[in-house]
Amino acid sequence: MASARSDRGLTGPRPIRDRLRTLYLDANGVGSRMLVVDTVLRGMFGYRDGDRPPAPLRRFGRVNALFSELRDVYAQLSYAADWRDAFVASPQLAVEVCNINNLVHFGRCLMRLRSYDLIVVSHAAAGDDMTLLLRAAPWFDRRRAPMAVFIGNEYDLLDDKIAFIRQTEAEFVCSQLPLTAAGYLYAECDKARIVEMPHALNPQSYHPLPDVARDIDIGFIGDIYWPFVGDRERTDAIEWFERNGAERGLRCDIRKQRVGRDAWCRFLNGCNAIVGAESGTYYLNDRGRLLERARAYNLFENRAATFDEVFDRFYRDQPRAVSGKSISSRHFEPIGTKTCQILIAGEYNGILEADRHYIALNKDLSNTDEALRRFHDGAFRTRMVEDTYDYVMSRHTYAHRVERLLQTVAASPVGASVRRQEIAA
Repeated sequence: MASARSDRGLTGPRPIRDRLRTLYLDANGVGSRMLVVDTVLRGMFGYRDGDRPPAPLRRFGRVNALFSELRDVYAQLSYAADWRDAFVASPQLAVEVCNINNLVHFGRCLMRLRSYDLIVVSHAAAGDDMTLLLRAAPWFDRRRAPMAVFIGNEYDLLDDKIAFIRQTEAEFVCSQLPLTAAGYLYAECDKARIVEMPHALNPQSYHPLPDVARDIDIGFIGDIYWPFVGDRERTDAIEWFERNGAERGLRCDIRKQRVGRDAWCRFLNGCNAIVGAESGTYYLNDRGRLLERARAYNLFENRAATFDEVFDRFYRDQPRAVSGKSISSRHFEPIGTKTCQILIAGEYNGILEADRHYIALNKDLSNTDEALRRFHDGAFRTRMVEDTYDYVMSRHTYAHRVERLLQTVAASPVGASVRRQEIAA
């Protein structure tokens, strides 16, 4: 099989007229219902988001229910659209986006695999359900192009994701985790190169809005982490401001919910600061299987379990061997809107530095007075957000991430092999 795949590769940047033909495998939700909606309504009949059923069928409740699913299921996970938009916008690529739930389109793309110069499997496709990709894995033997797999939800279905990478002999595994953690999780993918590829900023979606007044001092919008994550650092910080903000003279707006890109951008523009912490878990023990067991218990056996109950059951005597804490898209979006961040001190993939790019809180919240003193220093806060914005715009946008991936693939042995063939030709 190795010899059959020796012609896969990627050249460096090409003129716009000769862009790399790229297949971007996306997904719009999971499950049999979405397969019907995306395959039948989108793939066979060409309906689009928001379309209504034909007038004669509107009296049928089931038909209306199916048409109501013609929407962007991941609208509240802005990074899914941000990555896709960045690949589509790359001047080096001619991108065909394929929603794998649309079996009509997905089947056509699988039949044409040899025509692509690059294949990208997105976080959405390799995230909540691997059924379709695993069933399609044998088809990837037909490809000539290198394949990069972006892993979504890196603590869920890890065995299935590793199986897909190994079965397809994907050349690149793109992880949002630091390399040490990613190398530990994907050690079985010995034929793939692991590339640290954290989320980034989409400045087209997250930017200052001059018409929005910053009436809120400290804000938060998002989910509260489930107990199975294994720590309460982020939750404790959020709830401290929720409980104590008013008596400290702070105007706080804490919303434990999700919103779409536009609403989130406006909210950020209305806040002087956002509170948060690194995403992920400290416990990648047993290649993530410990977390998977805790997650299964918490979500499917005892959703009402308290943090202490879950922690005592799974983590109390466990060492923090390899940390899966990482930076997330939610840390870049406030930077794009020039909103200060008050964050639990951490590594943030080596990208953000405490008290340089964000106001640092100790994990036990013992320095809240000092953190608030820094927050109330308007000159300090303005200088911090401006410097952080310039820093991220210079090297940490999604466009930078796509360019880095293309350079990485081009510089690899498989890319060099194709360049030699082109020169010889």
